[in-house]
Amino acid sequence: MDKQTTFVAAWFGATLTTFLFAIFLTFYLNTLKVIPFAASDFRLYAALPQSSLESSQEVQKVDGRAKIIEDFFEYYNSPLASLAQTFINVADKYGLDYRLLPAISMQESNGGKRIIPSSKNPFGYGIYGDNVLKFASFEDAIERVGRGLKEDYVDKGLKHPDAIMAKYTPPSLEKGGAWAKGVNTFMEELR
Repeated sequence: MDKQTTFVAAWFGATLTTFLFAIFLTFYLNTLKVIPFAASDFRLYAALPQSSLESSQEVQKVDGRAKIIEDFFEYYNSPLASLAQTFINVADKYGLDYRLLPAISMQESNGGKRIIPSSKNPFGYGIYGDNVLKFASFEDAIERVGRGLKEDYVDKGLKHPDAIMAKYTPPSLEKGGAWAKGVNTFMEELR
């Protein structure tokens, strides 16, 4: 045999051997092997808590509306931010949309920042020309205006800013309803 024939025979032999080894190795590695679990007292972490089969869950219902109002007023640097829960309490007491009073205060006084001195009236409520309705505190204003909206507006079918506007601030009708648009915009921000 010459060198070339020997080389070809060796190449075929090596190729066949490599092929068979690859097939054997593939089956060996893909065969499912069951490794028995041996129980032991070994613990990787020695400070594991005591396990208990008891479980308890406590779900607390939290009203996020006050936080929404507080964040809203804080964004606008309003002095009314700390009264967010008062707005919620009054809205719930009189069945109002919790966003209505804060939105009116923003439209009327920039959230209590632009009010008639010593009036504590961020709603523009009861202010006609020289007549100014004053309150002892912002809390009193929120309570009184909430009650007034319930009795004089909502109970008479005026539930939304567009309907409330005709009685609350009639001059706004002549201006294309700017008041209601402003109140609605602030109410949307409070969603």
